Amino acid sequence: MDSPEEAVFLLHAWVDESMRITSDDQGTYILASVVCDPSCCGPVRQAMGSLLLRGQKRLHWRDEDAVRRDKIVATVASVDMAAVVVVGMPMAKAKQERARRLCMEVLLPRLDEMGVGRVWLESRTPTLNKVDAKMVLALRGKRLISRELRVDVARPLEERMLWVPDVVAGSVGAARDGNPRWLDPIRQVVTEIDIALR
Repeated sequence: MDSPEEAVFLLHAWVDESMRITSDDQGTYILASVVCDPSCCGPVRQAMGSLLLRGQKRLHWRDEDAVRRDKIVATVASVDMAAVVVVGMPMAKAKQERARRLCMEVLLPRLDEMGVGRVWLESRTPTLNKVDAKMVLALRGKRLISRELRVDVARPLEERMLWVPDVVAGSVGAARDGNPRWLDPIRQVVTEIDIALR
């Protein structure tokens, strides 16, 4: 018999960022999350891994051409998921951390409301991971997120689920640039939230 803790259904979310930095300080910061049932992610990881080319260790949106992106998005479109994307603009150069914090202040409470129990952020440098950890503590201190929401980091070379929000972020970014080709197949599961960074 399951214990009460084991019987509670909790979703997991994986988070990745994307930036479009412009010389006129009108850039865009995109923080994309994908929410899935963790017990169903094995086939997703396998499907994403099957897209790797010979010698390729991970999928990364910015490294793929249009034809490859079509194939990758078709795979992502088959995933049972919800995606929440926070888009902040305008982003000035050298303001990435401020943009990340403001977007995270919107994203994490939304994920908490959705019943997400664990969030995986793409690992950055040890110093920046500590910055993220302090931000999470501050959000808990302000009671913007519950104490039950656990936030950890993972490396994309080790966790293929992080490739999925990378694809979502890239698709949203392309659509914002006037090319909805890759967002259209997944648009029905993507919620976009715009915030002002100034």
